[in-house]
Parts: sequence; C-alpha cells; structure tokens
Amino acid sequence: MAKTPRLSREERYAILERDGFHCVNCGSGGKTSRVILEVDHIIPRSAGGSNHPNNLRTLCVICHDHRHYGAWTGRKVMFDEDFRRQREGEGE
Repeated sequence: MAKTPRLSREERYAILERDGFHCVNCGSGGKTSRVILEVDHIIPRSAGGSNHPNNLRTLCVICHDHRHYGAWTGRKVMFDEDFRRQREGEGE
C-alpha cells in the first residue's frame, strides 16, 4: 500500500485555521501564541490514513508527542474515537 503524500503548506494552514490555531485536545495555542502546533493524522499515513480534512486535527507539540511517543504531559489526550465523535457531533 502506497503511503499518503505529505501535506502541502496550504493544506496544513487550512487545518490550523479551521481549528482556530488551537490544540483541539488541550486548547493551547492561538494565532499569536508561541505554542508549537502540529497537524496530526487521526489515522496515521503509515496505516493508510488520508489527507482528508476529517482525518486531520491540530495538536500542540506536547499533545502530539504524548499521542505518538507516550511522553507524559499531565494533559488529557483524547482517544481517537472520542475525537471522531466530537468532530461528528455525536454524544452531545
């Protein structure tokens, strides 16, 4: 299976803008903040995840590292299924 291509700068910016330049997990960030933000694939590219906006979310570097590397940050990391439900408006 071919790996999904990397996001372009324009695609990354569109996701950051959609999410208000804030981490969707902990809320840190903001357009003028110095918080480092990452665009995260909910289903990883390596597992066949796409670059479709519904598979992408903004995470701060701390939440992103916690998700991928298990680094303890003291912040709640939303499980992928919880994130999908929230994004789709389920469970409200």
